Amino acid sequence: MRFKLAALPLILLAASANAEEYHSITTVGYSSLDYDIELLGAELDREGNQWVAETTYYFSGKETLGPLKEFAYINKVSNVSAAFFHNEIEDNNADSYAVAGEYFAQNGLTLGISLTEVNERNIDTVSLGYLFTPNFLLELSHTEFESDEKTYAELRYNHPLSGADYLGFDFVSDNDFDTAVFSSKYFTSLGGGRYLTAELSYADYEGGNDYWQIGSDYFFTQSTSLGIKLDEWDDIKLAFTHFFSRNIALEAAYSTMAADDNINIRSFGSDTYRAGSTSTLDMMPDLESDSVMSYLAPLMELEVEKFELGITVQL
Repeated sequence: MRFKLAALPLILLAASANAEEYHSITTVGYSSLDYDIELLGAELDREGNQWVAETTYYFSGKETLGPLKEFAYINKVSNVSAAFFHNEIEDNNADSYAVAGEYFAQNGLTLGISLTEVNERNIDTVSLGYLFTPNFLLELSHTEFESDEKTYAELRYNHPLSGADYLGFDFVSDNDFDTAVFSSKYFTSLGGGRYLTAELSYADYEGGNDYWQIGSDYFFTQSTSLGIKLDEWDDIKLAFTHFFSRNIALEAAYSTMAADDNINIRSFGSDTYRAGSTSTLDMMPDLESDSVMSYLAPLMELEVEKFELGITVQL
């Protein structure tokens, strides 16, 4: 017993040595896009560029799980965030903005707000939740779009495994049950400073349409990872991330994407869901200002190749 008690501080020290603590995460990124548009048998090619800058500040420390970009499945740290997004396709330009905040009270109550402007359309969300246990969160949110409004319920549960390993589940549905999104994430340490994540997402929305996506990240070390995502539409994303120090990381990614296949849109820097699809109008800035093109948009088939390069600073 004396040996066990003496060894306990060493065990705790070893566990804490693998965790880093941050108060802010800031990302600046650039993407080059190649649009392949098919309309009534005709094919059009367009090139585009995107820039994004977003930052989140946490009022108390947010600890990693080992890998420098992996954190707890359920965030329990109050925070504020802001973001700017610029999208251009040749002569068409559009800017998007967002501010958001989350507050976690000691009694388990959670409050959140997200104010987002996407292509001159406002998407504003307020949320109220309760953290029944550190591993179970129930949240109700109300989102107002330009011509509609929706109320969502979200259940998030984290099932702890050995060490920092976990199996997480998340379910989101709107008040009419027209849209439901289920996702799950598995995180595990493989030993020797190596880690693995596996993710699954499934959406059922708008009268029986469904969509699935799977993904995985393999961490060679806590600083370097390679990720892949695949989905129902045969889209793929390959991403490489490397931290040059505990504070600075570089990410490069290549992906393909078709319109109307995304299960949700994150409000920059926050966890607010907009469950549903991404339309051609969302991906093509200023398209809705052209009445003819806006009318033809549902007849378009749009595929995108995207190369991303980003720098993240964690302090």
